[in-house]
Amino acid sequence: MRHNELNGKNFLLYFTYAALCALLFFLGDSFEPFPLALLFAALSAKLHPLLTCALYIAASAVSLSGETALVCAGEAALLFAAFYIKKRSKKTAVLPFIALFLALILFVVFAPFCAYALPPALGFLNDPLVQKIAIAAMIYLLSAVFSVAVKALLYRFLKCRLRPDEIIFSLLLYVLAGLCVCRAFSPDIYLGTALFLLLCYAAVTKDFSAAIASFVFAVPAACCGVPMEKFFVFGVAVTAFTPLGRLAESLALILCYFAFGVYENAFAASATYLVPWVLCVLLPSLLFLIVPPAALARAENKLVFYREKHLSRIAINRNRAAIGEQLFEISSIFREIQSSFTALSSSDSKDGAKEFMCKCVLESVCGKCPAFSECNKDNNVRGQIEKLVDIGCIKGRVSLIDISEKLAAACRDQSGLLFAVNKQLADYRKYAVEADNAAGGRELLAKQAQAISEILKGLALEQSAPLSSQRQSEKAVALALQKAGIICSETMLCKTFSGDDSPVLSLVTFGKADVKKIAAVASDVLKTPMTISERISLSDDKFCCILRKKPAFDAAFGVASEKKFGETAGGDTHSVIRIDERKFMVALSDGMGSGEYARKVSETAISLLESFYRAKMPSDLVLATVNKLLSFSKEETFACVDVAVVDLDSGKTDVVKIGSPMGFIFSDNTLKILEGDSLPLGILETMRPTASTYYLKNDDVLLFVSDGVTSAFSSSGELLDTLKKIPCFNPQEIADRLLEEVLRRENGKAQDDITVVAVRLYKSAA
Repeated sequence: MRHNELNGKNFLLYFTYAALCALLFFLGDSFEPFPLALLFAALSAKLHPLLTCALYIAASAVSLSGETALVCAGEAALLFAAFYIKKRSKKTAVLPFIALFLALILFVVFAPFCAYALPPALGFLNDPLVQKIAIAAMIYLLSAVFSVAVKALLYRFLKCRLRPDEIIFSLLLYVLAGLCVCRAFSPDIYLGTALFLLLCYAAVTKDFSAAIASFVFAVPAACCGVPMEKFFVFGVAVTAFTPLGRLAESLALILCYFAFGVYENAFAASATYLVPWVLCVLLPSLLFLIVPPAALARAENKLVFYREKHLSRIAINRNRAAIGEQLFEISSIFREIQSSFTALSSSDSKDGAKEFMCKCVLESVCGKCPAFSECNKDNNVRGQIEKLVDIGCIKGRVSLIDISEKLAAACRDQSGLLFAVNKQLADYRKYAVEADNAAGGRELLAKQAQAISEILKGLALEQSAPLSSQRQSEKAVALALQKAGIICSETMLCKTFSGDDSPVLSLVTFGKADVKKIAAVASDVLKTPMTISERISLSDDKFCCILRKKPAFDAAFGVASEKKFGETAGGDTHSVIRIDERKFMVALSDGMGSGEYARKVSETAISLLESFYRAKMPSDLVLATVNKLLSFSKEETFACVDVAVVDLDSGKTDVVKIGSPMGFIFSDNTLKILEGDSLPLGILETMRPTASTYYLKNDDVLLFVSDGVTSAFSSSGELLDTLKKIPCFNPQEIADRLLEEVLRRENGKAQDDITVVAVRLYKSAA
C-alpha cells in the first residue's frame, strides 16, 4: 500500500496520525509543539505532505490559542516547503533539518509559554527562554527518534525483523502517546485502553511475551502513579488462561483486577471513584469479547507468517523445482527411446524377403538354363516359383509334391530348383529367428523405456510441486507438544504426493524426548495416525524427527527351509523387501533342479524381481523382462516363482504365480488355495503368468511353498488336512511345523529343496 495516496484504506492511518498530534500537545503544560517531531517523521516517511501539514495545524486547535495555531501554521509551512523542494531537487537532503531548526526558532520566539516551576537551586534553568530552548532541543531529538519509529511501523513492521533501535524508538513513541492520554484525559482511560491491548496481544501471540509486554503497557500509567507490578500480574494471568479461550482470558483479568481492588480497599471509595475504576476493566473486557474472531485470526496469521523462516522453504522449493525439471527432461529422453524402438519394430520385411528368395532362385537355377526364355514366356516361371516359396515359408521346406504341374512339366532341373529353394528357406529361417529376437528385444526395451519414462514423469511432477505452508497445523502441533512437555523449536508439515496426500511432519526437538509421546501428540492434532520414520541427531541434545502416516496394517514373517539331502546348496531363494513405506513384496523362487546352478538361477530371478519392483516398474513388464533375460541363457535356466505385493493401507495383495505349486491364504479359519497354470520362467520367450488380487484382513496369513513341500504329500487333500491342523497365528510356527511334517514323511532326508514362506497381516498398534 502506498501511504501517501488519499484513499479509504489510508483513512485509519491519517486518523491515527491526527489523534497522536492532538495528544502530543498535552505532553507539556503549555501545549509545546511536540507533535512537530511527528510531523517531521511523517513527511520523512513520505506521507501525503499537504494532508499531514493540515492535520498538524488542525490538531493545534486543542490549545485553544490562536497564537499557538499561527505558530504551528508557520512551522508546517516551513517543513512543507523544505520537503517539497527536497523532492524536486536531490541535492537538498539537509534542507528539512534546516527547516525544522527554523520552525523551532518560531516556537522559541513567538509561541506563548508558561515557565515550569523548578527548584531555585537549578538557577538559570528557571529562565523561560532557556526552558523553551531546552524543549526545542528535545523536539529536535524526538524528530530523529520518531522518524525511525514511523518508518519502521509503516514499512517494516510484520514484514521483517525490526532492528533494536527501531523497537526502542517505537516503544518510546507508544509510551509518550500513553502518557499524553493520561494527561489529556485520566489514568483510567489509559488503563482501560492498555488492558484492551493486553488482551488482544495475548490472544494473538499465545505465548509468555504478553507478560513482558505488560511492562511496556505499564510505563505511561506508572508515570501517573499506577504501580507497575499490577500490570505484570495482569499479564501473567492473561497469558496463563489464553489457551482456554477469550472468555477465560477476560475473566482471569477481571478477577485479578478485583483482587487488587480488595487489597487496596477500592470498594470502600465513593461512587465517583468506584464507577470509573470498575468500567476501566469491564469495558475493555466486553469490547475484547465482541472483536470478530476473523480479525484476531488475521492478526495471528500475519504474526506467524512474520516469524516463519521463509528462506529455507524457498530453497527447498527451488531445489525441488530444479530436480523436477531435470527428471522431466530425462523422462522425455526415455520417451523418445521408446518411440524409436517402436518405430523400428513395426517394419515388416517378410514380403521383401520372399522377393529376395525368388530372385536368388531365378538367378542360380533358371538363369543358367538355356531354355529359360522360352519356358518363362509360356509358363510364367517367376509366378510359379513365388507360389513354391510361399508354400515353403508355410511348411518350412519343399519337396517334389509341392511343385505345380505346369512348372514340373516345363522345368528340366527340378532337383536343382528344390535344392535352391530349400537353401533359401533355411537361410530365411535363421534370418527370421534373428529378426524376431531383435524385434522382441526392441519391443521389450521400448516397454522398459516407456515404464522408466512414466516413473520419471511421476517423480518430476512430485518434485515440482512446492511445499505449501500449513502454518495453522504446524503451530497447533508445536503448542500441543509444548503442553506435553516436549520442547520443539521448528515444525514443517507437507504432503507425500503419493496419491493419498499423506502428511509428513518434520520437527526439531531438544533433550531425550519420548518418540511415542511425540507420535501420539501429532496423531491427535492432525487426526491421522502418525509414526516416527526417522530420527536424525543434530547434536547431543537436539534431534530432527520425521513422522509419516502410520499404515493400517503391519506384517510378521516366518521362513523355514532345508536343502536337498546330499547337496551343498539349495536351489530355492526367497525375498521380503519393502518397496516403499506402504508396500512390501514377498517372493519365492525355485530354480529347476538342485545344487549350485539351480541356486544361481533362483537367486538371479529373485534379484531381478527385487530390483524391478523396488524401482516400481509395472508387474507385467517386470515378469516379461525377467523371463526374457532367463531365456537368453545358452543353458536351460528355468525358475518357478511366487510373488505377492501387499499394500499395508488397504490389505490389497497382488499375487503372481509362474509355474509354481499351490499357495494358500488362511482367513477366518478357512483355507483358500492359490493355483497357477503357467510354465516356469525362461522356458518360453512369451509367457502368461497367473495373476490374482486378494484383500487380506487382520490376522490373515499368506503361505508360499516350493515343490519340495507338495511332492512330499501323496495328494493335495492330504496337504490341506495337514495345514488345517497347524495353528495359523504365528507365521514362523506355521513354517516350522510344515517343514517338520515334510521331513518326517521323508524320514529326515529331504528329497528336494524345501522352502516355506509365511506372512501374517495384523492391525497396527494405535
